[in-house]
Amino acid sequence: MAVLLVAAGLGAIAAVGGLKQAPPSMPPQRQAGQEIDQDAFRTKIEGAVVHAVTYSGSDPSAKHTVLDLSLSVYNDAEVSVPLPYLESSLLRVLSRDGEKLMVPGAQDTWVYDATVPGEGASSRLLPPKQTSTVVIRLRRSGSSGDAGSAKYPDLLEIDVGKYENHEDALTGRRTAQLVTGDDNKPMIAAHVTVPVRKAV
Repeated sequence: MAVLLVAAGLGAIAAVGGLKQAPPSMPPQRQAGQEIDQDAFRTKIEGAVVHAVTYSGSDPSAKHTVLDLSLSVYNDAEVSVPLPYLESSLLRVLSRDGEKLMVPGAQDTWVYDATVPGEGASSRLLPPKQTSTVVIRLRRSGSSGDAGSAKYPDLLEIDVGKYENHEDALTGRRTAQLVTGDDNKPMIAAHVTVPVRKAV
């Protein structure tokens, strides 16, 4: 009897359009300052600010408007990890109106550089088993002087990818690799909304 009821129920579902698949789950939403577990890294996007800077070796009176995105990153690896790994995990960095700010190799609209500030000199490495401050500096391409804060976004939408420490079965070497889904696209660990403070 139970089998007949189940069969009847499935028949009714098929008649009205079949079994529906569950909608894809949305990535976790995070705000600035909240931790994101990227597996290889534990990351907080602390904030973003548009301000004026003077570059070393240039005219001290020449001010350049830049957008600094500040992160706090714990590197869980046993060795130092180059910053491009972290940069690659920022899958999308968009303004409120959808403009892409970090596109590797594209210099037509935005230029960016990531550093780990330190005493005396900055670095391009994340030291092992410790938390580092990372600053990603963005500026509009071709702006030799003050581009003006009005040309910079007031909100960033950032998709952060998930890494895993992958161990090669033959060599035993461990490398950080972006985790991909069934569609071979990088998995999003979190979507972060970051207000941009303007100090100019």
